Amino acid sequence: MSDPWRIPLLLPALFAAGAALAQSPLTEAQTRYMGAYVFDRQLQVFRDYCAGDPQGAQALDAGMARFQQANPDYAAALQARPTEAEFLAGVATFDAQFDQVAAQMRQQLAQQPAGPQCAALGQQLGGISFQALLEEAAQRAAELQAPPATP
Repeated sequence: MSDPWRIPLLLPALFAAGAALAQSPLTEAQTRYMGAYVFDRQLQVFRDYCAGDPQGAQALDAGMARFQQANPDYAAALQARPTEAEFLAGVATFDAQFDQVAAQMRQQLAQQPAGPQCAALGQQLGGISFQALLEEAAQRAAELQAPPATP
């Protein structure tokens, strides 16, 4: 990951990993929830990182507010948690794997001053489309799950 501040690139990779955990193909509702859930987990890492810099935290919060206002489908997806046992087991497995990713993210973030990075994250968040993130994640998941091309 050459650019740790590029949220859309991280979400598809994490979402693809979560989708791959499911035994059955994800339903539309499960896909939307998983996308929102993965995005929310990633944002929590950024919130924790920015918490030590008041201006950075404010910039991140402002960007998140713009994102939520422009993407009501994000909040709706997050609120509509599927209840199927197989899906919930996949989410639990994802959570365990995400903890390792989050630790790597925190380690990488700790090497940068929070203020400028949080301001950039906040600005980026304000322009992200949740639907575009889901589409990018679905495409990336399909690429990761496709069998390798034979010569």
